Amino acid sequence: MSSKKIHRLTAVILGLFIISHLAVHLTAWVGIEAHLKTLNAIQWVYRNPIGEGLLVITIITQIVTGIKRLKAKRRNKSKWVKAQMYSGLYLIAFMTIHTSAAIYTHSIFGVETDFYWAAGSVTLSPIKFVFWPYYFIAILSFFVHAACALHFGWPGRFQTAKKTLPAFGSLLAIAILIPFSGALYDILIPKDVMGYYAKYFGFLGIS
Repeated sequence: MSSKKIHRLTAVILGLFIISHLAVHLTAWVGIEAHLKTLNAIQWVYRNPIGEGLLVITIITQIVTGIKRLKAKRRNKSKWVKAQMYSGLYLIAFMTIHTSAAIYTHSIFGVETDFYWAAGSVTLSPIKFVFWPYYFIAILSFFVHAACALHFGWPGRFQTAKKTLPAFGSLLAIAILIPFSGALYDILIPKDVMGYYAKYFGFLGIS
């Protein structure tokens, strides 16, 4: 199977995971407890040695084949290729950092990567000023990349979807970040999560 087909196959699998993950985060609008319960209800799929291993393999495969695809298209200067390349590069960086951090946090540091772990990054100063755009651009890049996949996979079709996906991604990113940032209700970060952020970002004087 060619790297292009492998990339598309793993993209579908990973895309379904990401969409379900984003959907879970939207439940934070109902409240912290609603998010924790929803996350706990689906985590059994990937929070085990087999599921987590397959997810990591899928992400690595997506990254490796994605880099090959980027190299093949690097001389093409069209706006769609540029959008695909830039969004792809950001997603590669984000998936590498975020997946590594999540696995390390719950497997080695011993802190749950739940609502509070995510909320800590976008409520604590000054790191929130980095993590807000970090997460926003990641979600936007996912939908920009999806629009590019439609453009190259089905030329001349899905014109409306290709135009609206990036805008939808921007709105969804804001909708997800609002509850996690404490805009809807007070968020008290647990001591173990504060300990995690203090250890790695304490030198910045987080508060």
